[in-house]
Amino acid sequence: MDSHIALVGLPGSGKSTIGRYLARRWSVPFVDVDVAIEEQIQCSIREFFAKEGEDRFREVEQDVLAQLLKKPEKMVIATGGGAVLKPENRAQLARHSLVVYLSASPHEIARRLQKDTQRPLLQVGNPLQRLQELHGIRDPLYKEVADFVVAGSGLSATQVAQRVAMQLELGASR
Repeated sequence: MDSHIALVGLPGSGKSTIGRYLARRWSVPFVDVDVAIEEQIQCSIREFFAKEGEDRFREVEQDVLAQLLKKPEKMVIATGGGAVLKPENRAQLARHSLVVYLSASPHEIARRLQKDTQRPLLQVGNPLQRLQELHGIRDPLYKEVADFVVAGSGLSATQVAQRVAMQLELGASR
């Protein structure tokens, strides 16, 4: 691995699951940005959102992501679903990593996350509608920053992870 691998996509697109698989495959560290944020803020993201709001959360997210991307040791990084909202984050991701967009339909993600209570932006009356709104806003940003787009709808996590690995390995051998 010549650079960090950063995974982007909607909440529930498989960034953490796929990231762990890739890190094991290549024997490199895996970091989930949301977990790193929680370690820094000493509470859950959901609690932080409720107390401090989304704007403050995005500032912390930007700081944590920048710190990770500047580390010399190469790693696989699962970003938060909204990390691409800040232009600074997109610039850092493009500059310091190979970015893979894990693309999945809002319908499939809503099905996967039916029982999820941890994602603050999805704690609404109609999570599917919210995912469709998020997709409309974020999809162009994910595509803007992505070096590779891997569609995961209808596939198991292992199948998606294998596709991502193949794309990255083929891309690296060019």
